[in-house]
Amino acid sequence: MKKYKQFCYDNFGNYYYSNQIVRPRGDMPIFNAGEIIQIAFCDDEKVCLDLLVGYTKKYLSTRDNDIGQVIIDRYTSGEELLEAYKQGKYYDLIYLDIRMDKMNGFETAREIRVFDNKAMIIFVTSLGDYILNCFEYRPFWFIIKPVSEEKFIYIFNRALIEISNTRTRKYSFFTKEYGYLCLDIDKIMYLESVLRKINIYTAMEQYTYYANMSEEEEKLKKYDFVRIHKGYLVNMAYIQRINKSNVVLKNSMVLPLSERRYKYVFDSFTSYLAGCSL
Repeated sequence: MKKYKQFCYDNFGNYYYSNQIVRPRGDMPIFNAGEIIQIAFCDDEKVCLDLLVGYTKKYLSTRDNDIGQVIIDRYTSGEELLEAYKQGKYYDLIYLDIRMDKMNGFETAREIRVFDNKAMIIFVTSLGDYILNCFEYRPFWFIIKPVSEEKFIYIFNRALIEISNTRTRKYSFFTKEYGYLCLDIDKIMYLESVLRKINIYTAMEQYTYYANMSEEEEKLKKYDFVRIHKGYLVNMAYIQRINKSNVVLKNSMVLPLSERRYKYVFDSFTSYLAGCSL
């Protein structure tokens, strides 16, 4: 078997796994009955796909059904995974191989972030040197091949804990058409104020309800939303860049930026990016 170049983060991981793998029951993910967790594995090598899916199913079989329903999908290319997203599919956790033919893992992650800012991405690679280039896609973790079962289970369990923690990030509002709705905050791209109504936008949907933008800003600012204009409140996770007179989102949508708010928005976004890099 070919011996792959080791990377400092992988050495740190090996130390951490060997010292932390036996964990108390209190450090386990907690899900309500009936909750669904959706996981995607994307790799053009069938052997690797079979291995990681096998590790997952083996681990879940030991959890006494306390994790809820887990749906596992397999993809053999980045294009196939992105097509699923275009058809409305979303995932809580994605294992993404970096080295794939045609569209590689980085290119796939970049496109996924246009549709979905919430999904946790774990990069899988045989070359540790790639790791330094992956952070702009905000991965949850990375795994160096060959992947041991012990290492996989530790990272998988940490990912499930994070998913269970983020399930509480919900935003509720009342619409005339649908009644009360509850959205994942991480899926909200921006809010737009038109007269006395608020249009709330996700990557695929739009809803309208009656509310005051200042009140909505007060509710959402703790979740990294920034007021760029009297009529727009934006989730900074979806901002691609800030210009003098507008804000460009990752899906190429251009929103107006008021001159008096420019410095505040720029400083807020800079602080947000700094926090993401920690």
